[in-house]
Amino acid sequence: METTKRSTFKLLFYLKKNAPKKNSTVSIMARLTINGSISQFSTKLEINIQQWDLKYGRVNGKSRDAVETNQRLDKIRVRIEHCYSRILDKDGTVSTEKLKGNVYQDIFFLI
Repeated sequence: METTKRSTFKLLFYLKKNAPKKNSTVSIMARLTINGSISQFSTKLEINIQQWDLKYGRVNGKSRDAVETNQRLDKIRVRIEHCYSRILDKDGTVSTEKLKGNVYQDIFFLI
């Protein structure tokens, strides 16, 4: 059995403000950082900029849309963290590309 190497892991949700849609919404993006290596991808979710809580990386409010979007973001986070743990246990090391490749398609079945 390989020894497990400790690595830093961070998942951040942010808005792609430089590319607003015609309906004045923007895409919610995800950024994976593992040991300083960064990988980014779209969550395929969109919101109005004013609804975004920058500090927490979530949608403000208790409207149905806000709750549903936050639930989807939570599902994405849980799935990524689960895959990260599984890869770390199996291989001993995790890279952003390996993690992104393992979970990218699975995540969008949750949305």
